[in-house]
Amino acid sequence: MHFSLGYELHEHGWASAVLRNDEGDFEMTASYLRDTLRELAIAAYQISRGESDQLVVFMDEPGEHQLRITQLGRGECSYSVDWYEDWQSWGINSIGSRCPKRITEGVVSSRRFRQQVHTILWSLYRKFGIDGYKSRWCEHDFPKAEMERLAAATQC
Repeated sequence: MHFSLGYELHEHGWASAVLRNDEGDFEMTASYLRDTLRELAIAAYQISRGESDQLVVFMDEPGEHQLRITQLGRGECSYSVDWYEDWQSWGINSIGSRCPKRITEGVVSSRRFRQQVHTILWSLYRKFGIDGYKSRWCEHDFPKAEMERLAAATQC
């Protein structure tokens, strides 16, 4: 199954990500209210270490997408993207909004997932640098340490 992940940084604490697979393209908006890029870097690193059940939240205003990555073994991970009408990750739910809407799901090699995330990190670092990232993302610093740790794990 095809899998690619893109991430674009916008102005004033906004970003967008696109997950592409055989089912289509799925866009997720991220607000500065969560440190989504850092969560993505940590999830990829944990997957490289064989850890399971990683969660990355793309918090919109309102609502959120949750990307869950689960280690399957044999070098593969399952992933799913769910949409919540409210901020489920913060425990904020309106009546009837606790049930997510499944957007997509699939299987990807652990290596492919790590490489996609590393490419995102490296591209943003080259394009904006530490200061440029901070000026656009506002609340959170660029996850440079996480990028370097993932780079070392991805080379293995």
